[in-house]
Amino acid sequence: MKIFIKQDEMIQKNVREYQRAQCIALRQTGMSYRTIGTNLGISRSSVQRALERFEEIGGFQDRHRSGRPKRLNKRQIHMLKHLIHNDDNRNSIHEIMKRLNESLEKPICRRTFVNYLQQCNFQFNGKFKKLSLKKQHREARLQWCLEHSNWTLDDWKQVLFSHESTFCVIKLKSTENIWHVEDDNTKQCHMGIDAADGSHRIGFWGVITWNGTGCCKIYSGSINSDVYCDILDNYLVPTVQLYRMEHNFIFQYGNDSFHRSKQTQAKLQELRAKVLKWSTKSPDLNPIKYLFAIISNRLRSRSIFSIKELIDGQSSEWSSIPSQLCENLIFSMPQRIQKCLTAHGNYIDY
Repeated sequence: MKIFIKQDEMIQKNVREYQRAQCIALRQTGMSYRTIGTNLGISRSSVQRALERFEEIGGFQDRHRSGRPKRLNKRQIHMLKHLIHNDDNRNSIHEIMKRLNESLEKPICRRTFVNYLQQCNFQFNGKFKKLSLKKQHREARLQWCLEHSNWTLDDWKQVLFSHESTFCVIKLKSTENIWHVEDDNTKQCHMGIDAADGSHRIGFWGVITWNGTGCCKIYSGSINSDVYCDILDNYLVPTVQLYRMEHNFIFQYGNDSFHRSKQTQAKLQELRAKVLKWSTKSPDLNPIKYLFAIISNRLRSRSIFSIKELIDGQSSEWSSIPSQLCENLIFSMPQRIQKCLTAHGNYIDY
C-alpha cells in the first residue's frame, strides 16, 4: 500500500532566515503560497508563518526562546568554584558533588556537575609532580633569584645547563587526577609525590647551550663521583669545544652528593670551569628540565619493551631537539627569575 503525503503536510522543523526573506520577496511579486513553497523546498504552512511573522514583528528573525532553565544559578556556580578552590585535600568528584547537593533543593547528577565544571574552565588532570618545598628551600630560591636578577641575556648565553635523570622501560604508577583551573598548577595541593621506579632503567646526562644540545651520556646503574668526572672529561669538554666556548662559559649543575664531592670539585678546577651555583629543589628554574620532559613524553608514546629500544629512543630524541628550542628556553631565564621573585620563592609555572 502506497501512502501519499500532500506538500502542505510536509513538516519543516526549521526554516532559515534567508528563506523567510525570500518568502516575503516572492509574495510581494504576487506568487501564491504553494508556488513559493515549491520553489524554496518548504511547506505551504511554513510560507504562511513566515509572512504572518513579518506582518506581526516587521522582520523574519527567530523569536527569543526561553529554553530549559539552568540547574544552577550564579550564586550556586560561585559556591561550586569555592568548593573546588578550597578543597586542599582534593576529594573525589563524588564527594565534592555531594557537598554541593546538600545546599540544593534539587540535587544534580554527575554529568550535570561535570558540565558545570567544564563551563567554569576546570580541567581534569593528574597532579603535577613537584618536590616538597620547605621554608628554607623557598628562602634559598628567593635569595638565588635576587643574586641573579640583574643578569642580562648575554650572561645567560654563556651558561651550559646540565641535568641527569632516570628513564625506565615500563613505568607502572598510579596517577591521581584532580579538577583545577587552567594554569593553576603551582599550589602544593595540586602536586603529587614522585616516586622512583623499579628495574629496567637507564641513566641519562645531557647539556644544552644557547646554540643547541651538547653531548649526552647514557649510563647504567647509579651515578657517582667517578662516573660524573668521566662525564665532565668526555662529554662536557667536547661540548665546550664544539661550540668554541673554551674561554667564555659557565657550567651549571645540580646539588647531589656527587656534584658536591671533593673529587668533582677538583675536576672542575682542573678544567678551569666557571661554576653557576644552583639553588636546591629548583627544577622549574632549569630550562633543560623542559627538554627532559619532552623526551619523556615522546618515549611514553612509543612501544618500548627493552633496554636497547630505550637507549635507541633516548639517543634519537635527544639528537632531534632543534637548536631554536634551546635558545627559547635559555631566553626565558630572566622571566623565570622574575616569576620566582613574585612567587616569593614558591614554584613557578615552568
